[in-house]
Amino acid sequence: IICTIGPKTKSVEMITKLREAGMNIVRMNFSHGSYEYHGEVIANARKSYEQDPMGGNLLAIALDTKGPEIRTGMTVGNENVMLEKGTRLTVTTDEAKKDECSASLIYMDYKNLPKVMSIGGIIFVDDGLIALKCVSIDAGAGTLECEVVNSGLLGSKKGCNLPEVDVDLPALSQKDKADLAFAVEQNVDMIFASFIRKAQDVRDVRACLVAADPVIGKRIRIVSKIENHEGVRNFDAILAETDGVMVARGDLGMEIPMEKVWMAQKMMITKCKAAGKYVVTATEMLASMEDKPFPTRAEACDVANAVLDGTNAVMLSSESAMGDFPVETVTTMRRIVEEAEHAMASVKQLVDA
Repeated sequence: IICTIGPKTKSVEMITKLREAGMNIVRMNFSHGSYEYHGEVIANARKSYEQDPMGGNLLAIALDTKGPEIRTGMTVGNENVMLEKGTRLTVTTDEAKKDECSASLIYMDYKNLPKVMSIGGIIFVDDGLIALKCVSIDAGAGTLECEVVNSGLLGSKKGCNLPEVDVDLPALSQKDKADLAFAVEQNVDMIFASFIRKAQDVRDVRACLVAADPVIGKRIRIVSKIENHEGVRNFDAILAETDGVMVARGDLGMEIPMEKVWMAQKMMITKCKAAGKYVVTATEMLASMEDKPFPTRAEACDVANAVLDGTNAVMLSSESAMGDFPVETVTTMRRIVEEAEHAMASVKQLVDA
């Protein structure tokens, strides 16, 4: 069980409680927080283990990179802007407009956007709360004309997804490179590498780690997060290079059709098992427990089915980072996992008999 650690759970006491409930891996999300904050999480995790090894149950530490991403600019006055369904607006890559986002103009920080987009293509903004359909492209001006598919509030610096588009962003941003150097300095156990699209991306992550320290950089395990259609398409080549895989269903569900996410999950888990490499299933596993002391029945089935598929780890995100019931969530997840594992053992006994 992997737990994302947030301000509510970063203390030695809370980390110990999460370990007692069933946590095995501490995850730090480097999309947020300073080095000072993450250094404190690492120190507290190690102190928790030193104070109470709990019969030798190991505790691993993982750094989750921010990864390459596309974001909108700032809205005028940093105020939320209502985009109405059916209206048209201009999407620009002109940096001079980066602080002028409005109901008629949105800046996106990806220079090659007009080159990779096609007429009829969709841009999701803010996890799909807003969808824009491309109706015309002016590559010379670096602009797209888009129609708003669904109404929604646009805030500043929102993430963008380009479903089924081959994006040519580098695997590692300057921030990612600095974060990987920090990971080596702190001697963490594994890297959750975001938005891995091809095998070379994994090699780039490894090279960055080894450049920081040849010994530690080689030891740290790389778990490649598959979050877009390119990663799914190039999965076999990625699997040959990586130490493990994360089925990152959040962004993946924005990048490929929602009805195909389950299929991608099962494909990746099956291939990881065949290759003898570990696999993590993540995103919204017990999301309702962020503000409730119990999960939905669908969530309980989701966790169990991931175990039955053969996943090696399941992950909690906001549930453990900022939820109201972090310890209860881990306890619930452990119980579901144990029940599923017992069921698998029973079936195996029947088959062997």
